[in-house]
Amino acid sequence: MKGVGIMRDQIVSTTMTIRTTFSGQGYGLDSYQREYAWTEKQVEDLVNDLTSRFSREWSPKHELPDVASYAPYFLGPVITSSRGGIPYLIDGQQRLTTVMLLLIWLRRTQEGRDDAVSGLDSLIYSDQFGKKKFAIDDDRSERARSLLPLLNGLDFDEASEQSSSVRNLWNRFADIERLFPEDLRDEELPFFIYWLLDRVAIVDISAKDSSLALEIFETMNDRGLRLTSLDMLKSFLLGKVAVADRDDVNKVWRRRLTDLADIDTGANSAFLKAWLRAKYSSGSEDDTSIGSAFDKWVRNASARMDLDRPAGARDFVLRDMDYMAGRYCELLSATQELRTGLEPVFYNAFNSVTLQMPLILATLSVGDDDATFRRKARLVAGYLDVFVARSMVNAHDFRYRSLEHRLFALAREIRGMDADALSLRLGEEVAAITDSFDAVSTFALRSRNRTYVKYLLSRMAAWIDAECQTGYTFADYTRSAKGQQPFEIEHIWADKHAYQPDVPRRRFSDLRNRFGALLLLPKDFNASFGDKPYAAKLPLYMGHHLLARSLHPDCYANNPNFLRLIDRHQLPFQAFPDAFDAEAIEHRQALYRSLCELVWDPAQYGLVVPTSAPQSARARFSRSLRRLVEAGHVPVGSQLTGTYGGTEYKAEVTSEAKIRVETGEEFEAVSPAAAAVLGKPSWNGWTFWHLAAADGSLVLLDHFRQAATEPESVSADLAA
Repeated sequence: MKGVGIMRDQIVSTTMTIRTTFSGQGYGLDSYQREYAWTEKQVEDLVNDLTSRFSREWSPKHELPDVASYAPYFLGPVITSSRGGIPYLIDGQQRLTTVMLLLIWLRRTQEGRDDAVSGLDSLIYSDQFGKKKFAIDDDRSERARSLLPLLNGLDFDEASEQSSSVRNLWNRFADIERLFPEDLRDEELPFFIYWLLDRVAIVDISAKDSSLALEIFETMNDRGLRLTSLDMLKSFLLGKVAVADRDDVNKVWRRRLTDLADIDTGANSAFLKAWLRAKYSSGSEDDTSIGSAFDKWVRNASARMDLDRPAGARDFVLRDMDYMAGRYCELLSATQELRTGLEPVFYNAFNSVTLQMPLILATLSVGDDDATFRRKARLVAGYLDVFVARSMVNAHDFRYRSLEHRLFALAREIRGMDADALSLRLGEEVAAITDSFDAVSTFALRSRNRTYVKYLLSRMAAWIDAECQTGYTFADYTRSAKGQQPFEIEHIWADKHAYQPDVPRRRFSDLRNRFGALLLLPKDFNASFGDKPYAAKLPLYMGHHLLARSLHPDCYANNPNFLRLIDRHQLPFQAFPDAFDAEAIEHRQALYRSLCELVWDPAQYGLVVPTSAPQSARARFSRSLRRLVEAGHVPVGSQLTGTYGGTEYKAEVTSEAKIRVETGEEFEAVSPAAAAVLGKPSWNGWTFWHLAAADGSLVLLDHFRQAATEPESVSADLAA
């Protein structure tokens, strides 16, 4: 027992919530620790895991105290050693740094909300004599160069940053912004924050000194020889094949996994999961099991996969895996750079639409030649490209969590489908998309759609460049390599109301952010000339891409390719040599809508879209605004009112069960509508919007939702 006591003095294991983990004086990082190196895929996995686990628990019926009974989530162990009273991270800094980035993002997103969760600042940093020290900091103070701008919502000059670790912090923060589900940004946000802080836990394995901590780390990661799902699946398959075939099976297995790892370190497991879901899953339960432990799932499904026969197990690797892994490598390469014929694969990867991979694999048959493979990949990726763009302008979510069940079901339907049938079937899917580019007529830059606006502008500019053979591509507008100025959104109207004195101040802000009043220009231009009046900026636009140059009359002189483009597609391009007023913005808005229809024309991908098709409505939780309207609880034409900071905002419920705000923009969900009018990244629309009851009083929209299960109560409120 004496030895056990000594061991307890040397190593202490403590279970801690995220709140407890970040409530101390912070963690140190030794100079020999590797830099922050997590990739987009690792951040995506963490965000998906956290948000999916939370969503299993949350209900619109819940109050905040109910979060205390939500199922916990284990984030894994960390190893620390204490020195000078400060715990130093030996293992786990990648995970905890990413959680800190998530906390910073949540702090910024909830800023200004009346239901904001307090105390996030003290978890993210401490104030040491007027200097912010972050919860996870290094001795080199490099992180502050990235974290301080992130914390304060400031710009970060990524192009001139020398440290790859600092740039990576910035990029991974941008991934969180892009990947975090839209619906969790609204009324669910405070619930999620409390769940993250108080129901997500780690185990801190603390050693007395760093040498012992490093020994623990090595034991857990090396001598423990933890077998991965890949290792166990390989062992299982080798045990199934005939002895004479084992060497060949092993060689193909190793060669293909090496090929994948050479392209991306996490590609091995990602491929196996995508392939198994695409070709062998029979439903959502299988999809979930494959995602958590695909080796166990294969063991359980071995009979129906024909793996119990030695020849079946052999063919599974030598024929099926060999072919599919090779095609997956091609797709993976196409996600990293533009490949002729596979451009939509790159676009979807840019938007983190990882579900394109299993969907494409599902359509393939072993033996499909290169032309067939490329055609099928282009059809699937093209369909998703159209879906994503329409979702963007209609403020709809297209992230993994919102699409996984729908697209995995589609994958099962189109397994092995020939290319001609696939073009027809996916054309039907396009026809069934309820979102259209009609929404471009009122589309505007908002705090939560900046990434989408930049993407849409990039695609439009690149499309014009391609048509006019300028040599510029989409990648040129989106990459931000070291030493290269990144492109940023340019407001044609400077943020100076004095330049537009005839426009009411509130209307000025709305018009300035309209899609047609925006361009994409290098960051240094925005910094130097963004606050200049239109007359001063117009000549400078001539030095940039055609979409910007088209504002100047000289763009239409001696420019035959551009003029042919206008004539061929009857595009409403027009120069504005003297002034760019509200009417010009509306004209430009119409131009951008026409461009969107062309850039995302399904026919370019080979999709055959029927003239009519049954419309499949988006699934929403059972008490959404649409459900309330369809049930008669909220009548069409209802006038909504919301007040904030002494300003009253009005909206109307349309016949399509959407909320039309004063700018004309329409939103299917109440919270994005509230966030849009307030200019906030997040807001709870159910507690913002009010509806007039029969007695003239204003009743929270949330009252009608909560009472939807009690028809008598709702009827009484609305009775004439």
